[in-house]
Formats: sequence, structure tokens, C-alpha cells
Amino acid sequence: MKPLDPFDIDLEKTTLIEASAGTGKTYTITTLFCRLAAIGYPVESILVVTFTEAAAAELKLRIRERISNTLKSLLDKSCNKEGDELVLYFCRHKDLSLICRRLKLALTCFDQASIMTIHSFCLKILKENAFESRSLFDIELVPDRSLFLRQVGFDFFMDRVNNQDPLFLSYLSQQQVTPESFIACFAKVASRPDLALKPGSAVFKNIFDEYRETFKKIHEILPGQKDEIIDLIQNHKGLDKRSYSKKNVPAWLETIQVKIARKGEDTFFKMAEKGDAIYKFTRTRLELKTKPGQMPPEHEFFDLCEQLLLFYEMFENNLISLKIEFLTFLNKELDKIKKASGICFFDDLVNDLAKALKKQDAEYLQKAVRQSYKACLIDEFQDTDPGQYEIFSKLFSSDGTAFFMIGDPKQAIYAFRGGDIFAYLKAAKECDQRFTLEKNYRSAPLLVNGINKIFSGRANPFMYKTIEFSKVTTPGDAKNSLVDKNKSVPPLQFRFIKRDDHELDRQGFITKETAARIIPELVSKDILSLLKSDKMLAEKTFSEPRKISPEDIAVLVRTNLQAEQVQRALSFLNIPSYLSKSGSVFDSSQAVDLHDILWAVYNPDDNGYIKAALCTSVFSFSSDMILGLDRDEKEFIKFKDRFRAYKEIWENRGFVSMIMALFHSDEAFLKGNFKLDERALTNFYHLVELISQACLNQQLSSYYLLKWYGRQLSKDLRDEFEDELRLESDKKAVAIVTIHKSKGLEYPVVYLPYLWEGPGKPLQENILFHDAENDLRLTLDLGSKDIANSQNHFEKEEKAEQRRLLYVALTRASSMCRIIWGGFKTVETSALGSLLHPKGCKDDQSMINDMEKLKCNAEKSILFKACNRESSGKFKDRTDLKIPCLSVKETSRQIKASWKMSSFSAVAKSLDQEYFPGRDNMDDGRAGHPITLADFPKGAGSGDFFHSIFEILDFTGGSGEISSAVQSKSGMSGFLSLELIQMARTSVKEVLETKLLNGRSGFCLKDIKPDQRFNEMEFTFPVRAFRMESVKKAFEKSNQNFKTSGYLEKLSQLTAQSFKGYLKGFIDLVILHNDKWYIVDYKSNYLGNTYEHYSPKAIFDAMSDHNYFLQYYLYLVALHRYLGLRLKNYDYDKHFGGVFYLFIRGMHPEFGSKSGVFYDRPEKTAVTCLSDNFL
Repeated sequence: MKPLDPFDIDLEKTTLIEASAGTGKTYTITTLFCRLAAIGYPVESILVVTFTEAAAAELKLRIRERISNTLKSLLDKSCNKEGDELVLYFCRHKDLSLICRRLKLALTCFDQASIMTIHSFCLKILKENAFESRSLFDIELVPDRSLFLRQVGFDFFMDRVNNQDPLFLSYLSQQQVTPESFIACFAKVASRPDLALKPGSAVFKNIFDEYRETFKKIHEILPGQKDEIIDLIQNHKGLDKRSYSKKNVPAWLETIQVKIARKGEDTFFKMAEKGDAIYKFTRTRLELKTKPGQMPPEHEFFDLCEQLLLFYEMFENNLISLKIEFLTFLNKELDKIKKASGICFFDDLVNDLAKALKKQDAEYLQKAVRQSYKACLIDEFQDTDPGQYEIFSKLFSSDGTAFFMIGDPKQAIYAFRGGDIFAYLKAAKECDQRFTLEKNYRSAPLLVNGINKIFSGRANPFMYKTIEFSKVTTPGDAKNSLVDKNKSVPPLQFRFIKRDDHELDRQGFITKETAARIIPELVSKDILSLLKSDKMLAEKTFSEPRKISPEDIAVLVRTNLQAEQVQRALSFLNIPSYLSKSGSVFDSSQAVDLHDILWAVYNPDDNGYIKAALCTSVFSFSSDMILGLDRDEKEFIKFKDRFRAYKEIWENRGFVSMIMALFHSDEAFLKGNFKLDERALTNFYHLVELISQACLNQQLSSYYLLKWYGRQLSKDLRDEFEDELRLESDKKAVAIVTIHKSKGLEYPVVYLPYLWEGPGKPLQENILFHDAENDLRLTLDLGSKDIANSQNHFEKEEKAEQRRLLYVALTRASSMCRIIWGGFKTVETSALGSLLHPKGCKDDQSMINDMEKLKCNAEKSILFKACNRESSGKFKDRTDLKIPCLSVKETSRQIKASWKMSSFSAVAKSLDQEYFPGRDNMDDGRAGHPITLADFPKGAGSGDFFHSIFEILDFTGGSGEISSAVQSKSGMSGFLSLELIQMARTSVKEVLETKLLNGRSGFCLKDIKPDQRFNEMEFTFPVRAFRMESVKKAFEKSNQNFKTSGYLEKLSQLTAQSFKGYLKGFIDLVILHNDKWYIVDYKSNYLGNTYEHYSPKAIFDAMSDHNYFLQYYLYLVALHRYLGLRLKNYDYDKHFGGVFYLFIRGMHPEFGSKSGVFYDRPEKTAVTCLSDNFL
């Protein structure tokens, strides 16, 4: 490519300018803009586009500044014009006065300049040319499409997936297929109209009955022929006995036999995993393990196993079919939503404009745009995608149009957000002229030379021949460097960590765990040493060398976790630093802390929530302090009062008033005896701002705000808005930045401690790559037969991007770049490792030899220094702390075994009782109405499933809320079939609508609002002495028919170990209705398949069998004590409403409290008797 001369170029052609790092890309753009303005282009007709609003604002400022300075120099005759080539060029022009008038007009009209993002340009064109583009006249741009994606995803699963055969659902569960997994897989590619799929189609095959038939045959033949199969394998001469040992074969067959013996289940073998026992007996594997020239053993069992393998491949094909169907469904449904609502998303702006330009009458739209814009300059062109390039190419590639594409393919590192390097390469082929910027104005000459040596030492350093590496030079007056006693220091430095001093893995590399421990410490100590040293920065902007300050230094990392580790190490040495990392504030630890605090404020009577809040970084309670609250009930109540006051502020004055009051409390960080670092404070206040915006925009009550906030903590479910982490104060501090975030930035000194990291684990499915056999079209391989080839293409693209990321990292420094290097895990597959050590990194000496060779060829540009154990370990300036030997203190007193923390479960477990048969298996076949959940699975899993639903459910929310709650919990609990989900929905609705009491005082759960209930209410209260005699006395005072029913007699025969200490537990639900408090406990016990099985008598028997009477008496004591402390003038008879045990399988609105509902309201004397005897 030719070097660019901006003053000797045909402006009105399609031009590609390759701008390597530091070569003055922005300066070139301002030069071209001034030239276009000087030859008469109106400022509003020169379109300049880039990718972010911040970049557009920066370009606008720089272009205006360049026009102003140029005009000032031209008009000021006394001004020295030698330093500015643009001014000199204009001065040589015959009609200088005309140029000045045009530049002055450009400056005057600059507010009309068309400098914007690509998406802003597309939106502007679609709105201004709605008729020509056939788009809506009033487009509403919606930045957040996550809720729409979620809605479509769940709709697809409801309509197409949940009603599938249970066997296929079992396979999907094994593959961890959920609505969220589908959305995460296809959300980014759904908006790419150029996307191709491999395979292009797949037919869904219903082979589930055939699978079951094959499975049944295996079940029939295996028990009787197992010994025959063992003998056949062990006596077969051609079979590899290491793979089929005498020990393993019987064990595998036993595993298969146990699995197929399960009744009532659709057993599914994971045939894709070669470790699955049944895979060992497929013909495919037997042939693989048979010696050449020999025939594998034959048996009907082997044929059946092979059939299962073929069926498994059909299952995989069915999943591919579902994925293809989902992608079509997703695009179709999103289009419906957008048309019905008159909205569009960011990606639609590009897609809709590109589509409009493909229509037969597109010339009208092209003509309208060209009348407005006579020239176009695209900044950071390497980050465009095919759709964006197609738009600008069709609009501005005609003869006589100034069209400049400025970028650097070596810095194309944003594929994860849509950037497509192959769009750049296509433009490079199609442009009229190509130029390069060849001088680096940023970095020290020796540093530029060192980087040139690294990349020019290998053929095709960027993996593709079309991405060339051209050596850049530096201008003659380049001065940036690091000096030590007025002598230049080699600017590209390697710190080599030897393996001898550290723990190695089996392959002889330093483990990642070791690296994570030693590197942050090494970097922080090295920075401290540099700051204390006599080394100086010699820069063009300063006449004399100056001392290095923390703000001159940047540490570039790959992940946010690495950034936090480095910052902690710097903080330990009191070196100021700030994180300039990308990512969401909702991924921070402060987001989790605030989540715990908000739930505590919402549930101020829940001990668990309060403790969790106090353990956050806002309050920083230690474990000893929490234990102290358990022992001091009055002190605990003070904190609960405080959180109750916060809740009152929230409800009356809003979220911001509440959180500010909490932050300024005596125990919180703003007034406490401890301080949070700037990053944590920045995150907390950013979160508060985002939450307050959500409250304002969506009119969220406290309950729905908590649900919204919970979604934001999930990456797959969170909304799309300005949640990127903000900077804390960066004044005189070391910058810690991810490499991706550092692109376009410059630092005098740069540390690169993690360049040895290679790419992550290769993908096994859903591989996104550019297909060389299909014109490099973006392709998604969902599991085709050619997936191995797709994987190779993907890995090549991944390695190429890692090389480009390396280039970006190495070119951020202006004076010195220091790299931490060594025999780390993945060093061989890293971008730098593959360039420096083509023969591998098996040992330190071979790596050192490669480094020494590079150093000799680099002409004093590179410094290589090995770190010994001392330099990568202790910091000499810090006084070593003498840690005394520790030993366990010997106990001098006997610990009383009777003092302990206990619960109802522990008490019930210790009861010395005969087994009273429950009704879980009772089914006497009595005629009657069948219950809704007659066919729903039994067991603890079902109970946990329904408990989890009622815990998150808004009882007043109606059918939509019920569907959402059931759907969200079904996947986690394994109840995926549509039939089970529908049963659960219906049952939950019936439970909510069942009247719990007869008469005027009766009510349903659906009448209870979220702020009238406490879920999973935790209690802990002291017990002076727990004895069964005290329990029996309380039951004797009860108004229930315990005597006549025989329960009191049974209770008198029970014995439990006495104890003193604390009794703790959780009450499923405590509700407040009409100023009365009720205890509610959900039970999913199966008593029979008709509602007659859940009659009052049957329920009473079940309560007796499982000692639920004792359970709710203990709950009553806990609530009685709590209300006595919390309510003014508390009176049991006035304030307590009773206890409900809801046997949800037997509840139905038609039968009311006569089926599935147990109710009791013990006499006050019974409750006070039991409570007093405990004290």
C-alpha cells in the first residue's frame, strides 16, 4: 500500500486508509474534513460516522478545533506556519481568501455538522425519508429488548417444547435446554439477516416409542443373558482387554441393569458421553476396540445398544430442528411485536435501512440521501459489519463522491459485539484506492522497533494473508522514552518467572491458580519499585525529563477479576489505583450486597434477611457480632426496629430517601468506623441511581422493585441500559483497564501481566464462524455433520482475534511496556507465545533462548530479565510480621451436652415412637371427585416445588402471575412437561381461591397482598428447659379433641431428649388479615386420589401421624413471643387468628375448608403454658 499524502489525493473516490496504532487517525480525519470544507463542501453535507456517542462527541470537538486553529493561523500573518502542513498547503493555494471564507463559514455553521454514530445516521435517514424507505413515520427506538426476547422464548417453549414426549424432555433436561439457554444462544445472531445455518434444515422425528421398545427388549434379555455377554467379551481374542477388563465389564452391565430396572420413569442414557456404560456395548465402540483383521463379538444385546446410539443421534437431530424452528419463530414474533407497538431496536435501524436499499425503487432513497450528503468519512471502519458496509457502499461508492473508510484491521477486536473483520477485507478489495499511515507519533522509536520485530518475525502474523503487517516508523523529532541517568532504557521489557520456584501441573507448566496468586503481587511491587527509582520520563511535551507518577502507569488485564486482584495488591502497598473496566455494575459484589439489604428492609421481621444485610459491606458485621445478636434478643430487636423504620420511609417517602437514611445510619459505612474504597462507593451510588430511574419510569412498588432488581442480577434476564461500571476518581492513580477497553487510549508506562493466557475451551455446539466455502458468510453450526470443519474455522478466527488483541495491548504505551512472561498454563496457545516460541514452551531454557534471540535482533529495544523467587515473592521494604505458633486451647470445663440449638425436626427425630403409618401410600379406591394433582409425582421434590412457587408468588396477581411463577420453578425442579405444568397452575389457582374459613370471617389466600405476609419467617428463641412433660401439659389445655382422638395418649407415650439452649425454625407463611395474625403451613402429602381422601377426619389423622400438632404449637410459641415484643397492647385473643395447615393436593374452591384444610386456634392458656414452661 502507498503511504497517504492527504494533500495529494483524489478526494472524490472510494478510499480505504489503514491507520496503524499511534499513526494519527483522528488527525487525518480532521485534515480531510478541512480540505473538503475548503473546496466548498457545506459542513452539514460532510457525514462523519463512528461507533459510540463518546467517540462522536470527541470527533466533533477535534474537527471544530482543527478548523478554528487552521483559520486562525491563516488569518494571523505573524503566526509561524511552519509546524502545520495543512496551513502550509492552504498558503500555497492561489485563492487563499476563498479558502478562509469557506473555513469561516464552516466554523459558523458547525452546529449543523453531521457527525454522529452509525445507528443515529440510520435512524435519521429512516425518519426523514419514511416514504422512500417505507418505514414508519414515527419510530420509537427501544434500547432494551430483553423483555421481548424473554416473552418470545417462553412462548415458544409453552407452544412447542413443553408438550413434547417426556422422553425427549428428559433429553432436553440433560442438555440443559431452557428458554434462557435458547435466548442466550440466539439473541445476538437473530438480528443478522446475513446469517446462514448449518444444517440448513432438520426434520423432527417422532422415534420415542421405538426407543422405549428397544429399551424394553434390553430389559427383557439382559438379566438372563448377562453371564453369556460377559463370557463372550472376555473370551473374545480380538477385543482389547485393556478397554474391556474383567473388572469393568460386569460393573458396566450391573449399572445398566440397575438403570433399566427403574419403573415408572423414562430412563435416558447419555449416549453422547463415551463414559456411559451402555455406550461400551454398542457395535460402534466394539468395532473401534477390535484388533485389525478381527471381527467384533456379536450378540443381540450389542445390536440393541447400537440402536440406542442411533436413536440418540436422532434426539440430537430433533434438538437441531427445534433450534432452527426457534430462530424463525423468534424473528417472526419480534417482527409482530414491533409492528403492533410501533417500535424498533438498535439492530433494526441498520437492517431496515439495508433492506430498503435493496428494493427495486431504492434509487429514490439513494437520491434523497445523496442530496443531503456529498461526502462520507467512517471512523474505526474495522468494527463495521456487512450490513453497515452495504449501506454506506450503496450510498457513497458512486463516482464523484468523497467516501473515506479509515480503520485498522489489526485492531478489529470487537467481534463479540458485532464487528466483522471480513466486512473490512471485502471493502479493501472493492475500494478505488488504498493508503496507509506509516509514522507512529505516539511511541518511543525503540518501542516501535521492538513491536515491529515481534510481528515481522513470523509469516502471516495475523493469520490471514489479507491482513498485512507493515512496519511503521517514527518522525525525526520523536522523543518519548524512559531514561535512567540520561540514558535510554530498552522500552519493551520482559519479566520472566522461572518454573523452578512454583507449583507445576502434570505438563510442567505453572498453574493458573499459582499465577493468580503471584502475578498481582509481583506487578504491584514492580510498580512501587519503578515509582521509587531514578528512572524518568522524557516526553515531547516536556522540556526536561520528569519523575514517574502513578497516573503515568496502566495495567492492562483480560478480565474484571484480574483487575480486582491487581487493585487489591496495589492497595496493600498504598499505591492509588482505579478500575476502568467494562462490565455491568449489576455483576459487582455491591449489587449483591444491596440486594440483601433491600430484602431485609422489605422483610424487617425476618431474622435471616436482617443478618444477611448486616453481613454486607455496608454494615460489615463479623460472625462474632452476629452471634452476639443471637444471644441478645433486645439488641436484635433494635436492629429490626431500625429496618422497620426504613421500610416505613420507603413506603411513605420513596426509595431514595430510604436508602440515603440507611447509608447515613450510625452503623453504615458513611458514619461507621470503617470506609469503603472509591470503587465500592461509586458502584453503590450508581446502583441507587439506576434503581431510582426504574422506580420513576416503571412506577414500581417495593415488592415489584425487588422482582425487577432480582432480574438485573441475572446476565440473561437483565434490561439493556446504562449499567456499565463507572470510574471512581482517577486523579494521580494507576489505571487498571481491560485490553478491550484500552483501545484508542495511550499511557506512558504499560504493564501487561496476562499475555500468556490462551483462548478458552473450544465450543462443542452452536459454533459461529465465517464459511470460506460460502463467500465468508457468517454461519452458525448447530451440530451438522461437518461440525469438525466448522470448529477449525472458528478456532482460526479466535486465534486471529487474539493476535489482534495482542497488537492493541502492545501499542498502548508511549515510553515503556513491561510484560510478565514465563512457562504458565496456556502460554503455548497464547497469541504472544505462538509468535515468540514456535517450537513450544516445554522448558524455561528453550523459552529463554527464544527471548535472547529476539533481544539480539531488536537493537536495544528489548530488555529480558529473569525474576528469582525473592523478587516475585516478598517485598523487602515491608517489615516481616512475626507470627507466633498457634495451637488449639485445651478445654478446662466440661461442655454440657444438654445445651444446644434445636428445632422441631430434631425434636421429632429424637422422639422414641413406633412408626405410625402415614397416608402417603393410602389409596382405598373410594369413589369421588379426582383431585387435580392425582397424577402429579409424589415425594419431597414435589413439596419443594410447590413451596418455592408459593414463596415467590404474588397471591393477588391472577393467572398471569401464577403461570410465570410455575414456569420459572418448573425447569429448576425438573417438572418440564406441559401436562405437569398445567396441573401445577390449576392446583395453585385452586389453593389461592379456596376459602379457608366458613362464615363472614372467611378469606382466601388470593386476598392477601404482598405486604401482608412473611415468607419463610425464621425464628430463634431461648429455651430454659425443653421437656415432654411441659408439652403434654399444654396439649391438655387445648380445645382440640386430642383426648378422644388418642393423640394425647400417644403423646404421653413418647419420649424425647431434654435440652436447653435455643429453638429455631422457619414458618412457611405468616399472614395478617383484618388485624389478626395467622400461621400457614403448606403440605403436599399424598393421602389419596379423590377429595374424599382429604376430609377433616383424614387430615386430622395425617396431622397426628406426622406430629404436625407439636410442630405448630412450637410455631405458636415463637409467633406469640414475637407479637408480644412487636405489638403495643398485644393480646392473644384479640390479635391471633389461628393456624392453617393446607394439604394442597386436596384443596378446591368448590369444597372450601371441608377438604384439604386443617384449622386450629388453641386456647391462650395452652400457648402461654408452653411458652412459660420454656422460659
